Amino acid sequence: MSYDETPAPGLVMVYMPDRGVGDLMWHLPTLRAIAASTPEGRVLLATRPSSRARDLLAAEPCVVAVDYLDYRAGTFRNLVEIADFYKLCRRRRPRAVWILEKIDRPAIGAALAGVPERRGFGLGHGQERWLTHRPFLPRSMRPAHRIEKLAALEAGHGLTVTSREPALVLIPAAVEAMEARFAGLPRPWIVYGVGSSEPSRCWPMERFSELTRALTDLGGTRFWLGGFGDSAAVDAQLAAGADGVNVCDLKMDAAAALMSLADLVIGNDSGPLNVAASLGVTAIGLFGASPVLDFSRHLRSVTGSSGGMAAIAVESVAPIARLSL
Repeated sequence: MSYDETPAPGLVMVYMPDRGVGDLMWHLPTLRAIAASTPEGRVLLATRPSSRARDLLAAEPCVVAVDYLDYRAGTFRNLVEIADFYKLCRRRRPRAVWILEKIDRPAIGAALAGVPERRGFGLGHGQERWLTHRPFLPRSMRPAHRIEKLAALEAGHGLTVTSREPALVLIPAAVEAMEARFAGLPRPWIVYGVGSSEPSRCWPMERFSELTRALTDLGGTRFWLGGFGDSAAVDAQLAAGADGVNVCDLKMDAAAALMSLADLVIGNDSGPLNVAASLGVTAIGLFGASPVLDFSRHLRSVTGSSGGMAAIAVESVAPIARLSL
């Protein structure tokens, strides 16, 4: 579908200021629960461009429109963020705003724009002065993972969430395009998620090559998926004798479509890993010092513990991959 650029005023707006693709996946159950609590069954979504929400949620029935709000920096960032959200609320004219964070700038902007109902995390921050509905999350939850905070917000406001599985929905035509592009390549299809926004979350690229050799007897096709900036490093591994197809040219929606067709995804703690699990595809996550994710039953983890990503051995990953196919 294409988003309605001029939805009727009076809808509920949800603001998700987290910047990651994975964050977007974690929020989907909450987003749907808020939408289900409204007579329309649909909401507006405001979020960061880096979440790729317009691409990834293009088939999501509970989202009417996605507006992007840039992350601001500099001396006057607070005032600019207040103004950004004020302008958005004046344009969309929502009857209610849910702020899935503790920050006060969107709450202030919504209040100044005359939005009558404002809900948020609270967490003992200044945001609470600008919200109209309790309960707020207690200060003791500040260190909690985002998923725990979302669950507490849902319980406090009487939202019904039957599963934390994101169950991402894709446009069928996008999946068909990936099927057509790679038709005839042998299975199993294993996608390597080799990229990450943080170098500390990247498994050394040569380890993926070693993993390919360790799984040679399985046959099939390896797809090397990363950001555009990872393409040269992937090409270097393929030129050095690693097996596979470089698909770093794929945008996130196309990458999601490819992963939905995969038999297995093995990747760094990054957006594609979260998307794969959200699609119900078995995903092996490689975690160094970052917290291990367990929001989906489709997600398996391998950790490097205090040694970071470099401490994860191919011998630790290969047996799990075999058992997962």
